Amino acid sequence: MAASKRRAEEAAVQDFKELSISELCSGYLEQENGDCTCIFCGEHLEDGVIYESRGRKVTAKRAMAEHMEDVHFGAFWSLLGLEKTLSGLTDVQKALMACLYEQKTTEQTGEIMGISAATVRTHRFNLQKAKREAKILLAMLEMIEKGEEPIPRPLGTETHFHPAALDQQFSFNDLHPFFTQFRYK
Repeated sequence: MAASKRRAEEAAVQDFKELSISELCSGYLEQENGDCTCIFCGEHLEDGVIYESRGRKVTAKRAMAEHMEDVHFGAFWSLLGLEKTLSGLTDVQKALMACLYEQKTTEQTGEIMGISAATVRTHRFNLQKAKREAKILLAMLEMIEKGEEPIPRPLGTETHFHPAALDQQFSFNDLHPFFTQFRYK
């Protein structure tokens, strides 16, 4: 039983890793031919067919958007409910994300989570830091996956990556202000 659960989790990871951010946000895939498939339950709607939804006739795309709301309560709650192996979010981060999504104040979030407002602010800061780091990681992976000819390494870093070698070429003052407002350890 544990092996079949692990295989199911591995299949879900495989399915989710190919999705774009916009597909994750909408909760469904829209194929080139206009067909729509829910990423959470596999519901498939064919383009060109008229569907009954909420008492009226609608297109496949509109029916899928309404399916997401009616069946899954929107993509956010379904993404939040994913296992940690898929989302990487701890229970504390999930609770904070729910409060942020519901536009709760810092004080309301603290009351709900049973923590101080200062701790809520720290958690928010950490999520923003993780977002920034994730963007940089995604950009670097995108460059790797393009398969273009790589530009040679900076001099002095051929055998190992030495951040000190890059310090000779770049300083925090050379970077965009987005990067200079934080000190990296």
